[in-house]
Amino acid sequence: MRTRSIIIIAALSLAVLWAAAPAYAGGAVRVPGAIWAGGELYDTILTPATFRTPPAKSIDILYNFGMSGLQGQRSVSESAPGDPAFNGGRWSLKMVVFTDAGRDLADPDGDGIVNFELVSQADVLQQAAQGYLTILDTAIYFECPLLPRKQ
Repeated sequence: MRTRSIIIIAALSLAVLWAAAPAYAGGAVRVPGAIWAGGELYDTILTPATFRTPPAKSIDILYNFGMSGLQGQRSVSESAPGDPAFNGGRWSLKMVVFTDAGRDLADPDGDGIVNFELVSQADVLQQAAQGYLTILDTAIYFECPLLPRKQ
């Protein structure tokens, strides 16, 4: 049953990305306050740039919560501009899903919106280690930069 759920989530994730592709076809779109990295919130520019295979040793992980079961949690990057390991906005997408226990923790009032956001890779990995999140590899690779927030 768990394998079937993972396959369904991965298929839905791909469908969401493909459905959004026409919106980006006309050019890049700036998205304010879209991605957390190391406790800081960054803007990004959505681009249509995708890769079939990841460039060797030049990608970062981006944890996406779009199919997580709750609203309000923005994507989280493993690194940010200025970090020695940052690769400039080339991403390997990981889909993150809240477990039942994770939904209870993140949304105790049951309104479907997280009561707090995870703001770093350390937060995401800690929650996963405690059984509150499931992280799924999507084999989706794309490019979009992290930019300082426009205030």
